[in-house]
Order: sequence, then C-alpha cells, then structure tokens
Amino acid sequence: MTAGNTPNRRDSRRRRLAVRTVGVVLLGLLAASCGSRSSDSDPDSQAHYQQEIIKSRKKMFQGEIRYTPLRGARVGQSLEVRAEVEGFRVAQSQGERAEAERRTGKLLVGTLIGVKLRCSGAGATCTALSSERQNVLTPDDRATWRWMVRPSSTGQMMVALTVTAYHRDTDNVLFEQPPYVERVSVGTTTAHTAQSAKDDMGEVLAVLGAVLGLGVAYVTIDEFRGRRSGRKGETGAKKKSPPRRTRQPSPSRVRRRNRP
Repeated sequence: MTAGNTPNRRDSRRRRLAVRTVGVVLLGLLAASCGSRSSDSDPDSQAHYQQEIIKSRKKMFQGEIRYTPLRGARVGQSLEVRAEVEGFRVAQSQGERAEAERRTGKLLVGTLIGVKLRCSGAGATCTALSSERQNVLTPDDRATWRWMVRPSSTGQMMVALTVTAYHRDTDNVLFEQPPYVERVSVGTTTAHTAQSAKDDMGEVLAVLGAVLGLGVAYVTIDEFRGRRSGRKGETGAKKKSPPRRTRQPSPSRVRRRNRP
C-alpha cells in the first residue's frame, strides 16, 4: 500500500510546485507592469520634468534673428532666403548696416533652435539647404539657415518664418516665436510671357484644328450620303422603267409596174 502510493504523491507534489512557480511568475509580471504605470503617473517624476523645463527656460537669454526680406519675385526665378539666429554679443557687433540690409527680431536662445520656412501662393516651393535644428548655446553663437524659394505662377506669394526653441535634443518646446510673415507680388518675365503666348496659341490652333476636322468629316459624310442616295434612286428607276420594245424590220414593198 505504502509503496504503491509513493509515485502518486511525488507526481502531485511536482504538479503543485509547477502551479506555484507559474503563479509566482505571473505575479511578478503583473507587479512589473503596475510599477511601470505608476512610475509614469508618479507625481515625483512629473515634478522633476517640470523642474527641468523651468530650469531650461531660465537658462535662456536674449538673442536676435536676421533674415532676408523678399522685395520682388519673378515667375520661374529662384530666390535665396537666409536667416541667422545669434546671441546678443554677436547681434551687438553687427551694427546698423546689417539691420538696414535685413529684417530683425528679438527672441530667446540658449538651447537647440529650429527654424522653418513655409511658402504658399503663386505655386511657390521652398527647398531647405541647411539643417532644420541647430544649437545656439552661448551669447557668441550664431546659426545660419538657407532656403531656395521658387514661384511657378504669377500672383501673391507668402512666406512664413517660424523659430522654435527645444528642450535639449527632444521635441519638447520651450519657446516658439510667432511667425515672421513676408508677402510679395510675383511678376512675369519676357520668357514666361512668350511661353504663355505660345501655349495659348497652341491651344487655339488645337481647337481650330479640331473644329476644322469635324467640318471636313461632316462634309465628307454628307457627300457620301448624297452619292449613296443618288445611286439608290438610279437603281430604283431602272427597276421601275418598262423594257424597251425592239422594232421588227418592215417587209420591203415591191413596186408594181403598169402594163402598156
């Protein structure tokens, strides 16, 4: 009896041990997930994040932006727009000459700065020639951005320059300047006028050619119908007309001679 029950007891102990092991593992995973969620919503971590942002903002200092004004634009011609963000020491050394050549504005620097240029109207496109984000960490730092603006049609073109300060190398925004907006009328050029006239003339000729082709087709079809109806009329007349009678040769008359 005792010897027969020994294997069964061992099997039951192993099953209990396996169940307990699985239960401990599940509890550990559950505790880890709860711990990660609680850390995300932990007031201490949120307060630490706020303190970091506040400290970064306090470290920022006065800077300046200089950018190229758009005084004129032509269809198909590329314009270079240049913007510089610099610390106050560099800005003070520029003088009034630089201010006359470019538009200026005040902003906060001392961190990672991002500058974007957006174009709208007149079929304009903006192509960036530099990195979007650059560091301006000290009063002596200067960063430069460049774009090529190209309108493809006449009309009103608008470009908007946006400056954003980021917290370190993240997407957290510390400061964003209202966009600097420039509006300019896009004029035409001699080449563009000639090309437009050529394109318009090509369209007119295409329309005239289509109309002429329709006229020729109509006349051809009308003539074909007239010929066909004429042939049918002739064929019907031939069928309705009676057959012609052939004339029989009349017998020759013999003249009688008078006897004496």
